[in-house]
Formats: sequence, structure tokens, C-alpha cells
Amino acid sequence: MATPLPPPQHGGIDHNLPTCGDTQCSSHGTCVPSTDGGLVCDCNLGYQGETCDDTVNGSLSLPLTLSVLAVIIGILIVAVILAKLRRKQKKRNRKHLEEKHGYDIVA
Repeated sequence: MATPLPPPQHGGIDHNLPTCGDTQCSSHGTCVPSTDGGLVCDCNLGYQGETCDDTVNGSLSLPLTLSVLAVIIGILIVAVILAKLRRKQKKRNRKHLEEKHGYDIVA
């Protein structure tokens, strides 16, 4: 039976250990030196905050949802108004034909 190989190490560095980006930046960024000598997170696209744990989309979700809902409700209102106008127009046309030709049109 073969024994498992130890993790690869180059120059005494264990590459399987978590990096600063994994621990300090929530795995959504990399650590970069700051002007005061410490480390700060450089967040990946779509993430923000000191530790890259806030999503950019998270802050947009409520306004976006409300906007989409408003558009859908607006479209429904316009559709109902158009349907009522069309129904009135058909009724007016039937009445006009009835008066013009002197007969009843059964709907």
C-alpha cells in the first residue's frame, strides 16, 4: 500500500495553507500593502468593503426588484386600459352597424 505524499513545498512554503486573501479578504480579493505599512484587501470584481464580504449586487437588489415590479405593474395597467378601450370601440362599432343597417347584432 502506497503512503500519501506530503504537500508540495517550495523553499519551505506550504502552498496548501490559507493565504491572506483567503483569511482576511473572505476569498474574494487579495492582500496588498497599504501606505501605512499594513495590508488591505483589493477586492475582486463584484465585491467591496474592508474584507470583501459585501457584494455590489446586494446593494442593488432592492431597488432593482422594485423597479422591475413597477414596470410589470405598469405594463399590466396599460394592457387593461387598452383591452377596455378596444371593448368600447367594438361595442360602438356594433351599435353603429345596428343603426346604419337596422338590425341587431348578437354578441
